[in-house]
Amino acid sequence: MKYTSNDIRGATFSRRLRGADEAELRAFLDGVAGQLEQLEREFSASQARCAQLERELERYRSLDQGLRDTLLEVKTTSEGAREAARKEAELIVREAEFKAGQLLAGGREEQRRLRSDLETLRERRDSFTRRIRHLLEQQLELVDLLSQSEPSADAPADQEEHRAGPPSDL
Repeated sequence: MKYTSNDIRGATFSRRLRGADEAELRAFLDGVAGQLEQLEREFSASQARCAQLERELERYRSLDQGLRDTLLEVKTTSEGAREAARKEAELIVREAEFKAGQLLAGGREEQRRLRSDLETLRERRDSFTRRIRHLLEQQLELVDLLSQSEPSADAPADQEEHRAGPPSDL
């Protein structure tokens, strides 16, 4: 049976011939009842404090779980971002390699075209040089021919005119 402080204060006992002093017994019971009340208040306060601590503990557990979830999400997100950055970097490198290949191919084609143009220009230069040389040789032959057949004072005037003017076949 559980006793409260009121049970102790309100307790009555039957009288006996040689019983205890009623005033002392009453004072003792009041003291025990007071201590029991104090213990009940402390116990109630302890229970309230325990409930408060349990609520705080639950809140901290919830915060801890939230932090763990957040950390996991951050880790997952950062890994995803890292992977995306790696893939993007690979794509950029591939694109750069492709463009470099295109530039090299274009450069080689341009080099081939320029070499072809240079060869064509050299052939034209050589052809032009041959034609000029041939023309100069013909002119020298004509000069030699004309210098060998100097007209005499008796020569007709049309030969003089012929010598003064260029040949008609040039």
